[in-house]
Formats: sequence, C-alpha cells, structure tokens
Amino acid sequence: MDDAKNAAQAVGVTGEAYIFSMRNLPLLEQGTTYDSLATAPNLWLSIKVYASGGENAFHAHRAEDHAFIVLNGEANFTFGDGSQRKVGTHQGVMLPRNVAYKFEADTRENLVLLRVGGGQRAMEGLGELNPFGTPKEIARQTVFSDGSEKIGNDPRNGETSKKRVYAKDKFFAPHP
Repeated sequence: MDDAKNAAQAVGVTGEAYIFSMRNLPLLEQGTTYDSLATAPNLWLSIKVYASGGENAFHAHRAEDHAFIVLNGEANFTFGDGSQRKVGTHQGVMLPRNVAYKFEADTRENLVLLRVGGGQRAMEGLGELNPFGTPKEIARQTVFSDGSEKIGNDPRNGETSKKRVYAKDKFFAPHP
C-alpha cells in the first residue's frame, strides 16, 4: 500500500472502520501539504506539513473544534488574546470553536501536524467535502480576523501561498 497516495482515499468512508497511515509522507523544502486521512460525519483527520511559515494570519473556526498534534518540529502559536505558546513534538493544542489563532513553524525542520477536527453538523452524512476532508458547511465558517472567509491560497496564509517544493528522498516516518 502506497500510504501517501491512499491517504486521500480515506475521505468519504462512513459506516465502517478505516485504517490510515502517515508513513512515507513527503517532506518539503518550500511550501505546505494538507492531506485528508479520514472523514466521518462529525470527525475529520488530516496531516499537514510546513517547510516554514505556517498559518500566519489570525483566523477562527466558527463551527469547528479542532486540535493540532505536533509529530515533528515546533510551532509558535499566537492566540487572539495576545498569549503565545511554543508547541513541540508530541505536544498539541486544542482550539475550541471561535478561538482566534495563528502559528509559525520553526524553520530548522519541517513541521508535521496531525489535525483533528469536529463539529455539530446541520446535515446528516458526509455531504460535500473540501479537498482536505472537511465538510464544506464547516469550512465555509472559517474566517480571518476581518470576518472574510479564510481561503487556503490567500497570501495572508504565508507558506500556503508559496509553490510546493518536495525535499529529495526525505519522508516522515519512512518504512524501514
């Protein structure tokens, strides 16, 4: 099984258990990746890799509670109240809906994040999903601090708006 390619196939599975893997995730020299691992009606998992930068503009998820678990690297989180926190490997941050935040990756190594999201849905089933496995009814309620909808390639997102450049022969959790 080619784990990196099969990660996207996890989206849309409902009514049965689904096994997913984060092995052989390509690392980067520049840019970001954001791949779905699995989606259920009220829970979605994805994996994100940042060469540097991060989610550099304050934003909040109005309809989603979510958490980031750092699998590799470090991120400096800043919250809407002005507080800051460095979060490293095997640590995480829980973000209840409506908490404004941004973060920046430490540039010494790739930041690899497991992202877990969930929310109360207005509709049953999976509905329409964005490319990252999040239900669109939830994703549309993610906003920048000025109230505008947060779109992934917006220049305010920093590293996300850069061209993706893969690091040659470098992977997160490679098969032995």
